[in-house]
Amino acid sequence: MLAVVALAAAGAAFGQATPSPTPAAVPVPKCDAPGNPPSVGSSEMGKAAQEAKRVKWINNSKAYIDCLKRFIEEEQAAASPHIKASNAAVAEYNTAIKTFNEQLDAP
Repeated sequence: MLAVVALAAAGAAFGQATPSPTPAAVPVPKCDAPGNPPSVGSSEMGKAAQEAKRVKWINNSKAYIDCLKRFIEEEQAAASPHIKASNAAVAEYNTAIKTFNEQLDAP
């Protein structure tokens, strides 16, 4: 009995520790936000300039949204194989646990 305890302790002492994975850099979108919308001018001379600023801001906003959508699609596509592998491992785990439990419950 004492030998079994000693062997178990030795196995734990000499067992290889699993190194913790190095966290990968989290990607972030590199999209230029348009900022706040331009203020509304009241003079007739300033209306044309304000309209030009508004149109530019709208175009920049659309470009920003499109950039974010592309980033999301690319990240989801990159993650998809990992998600499928994880889901497959969960299904395998669940099947194994069910099998083990059935074997333990068997007379």
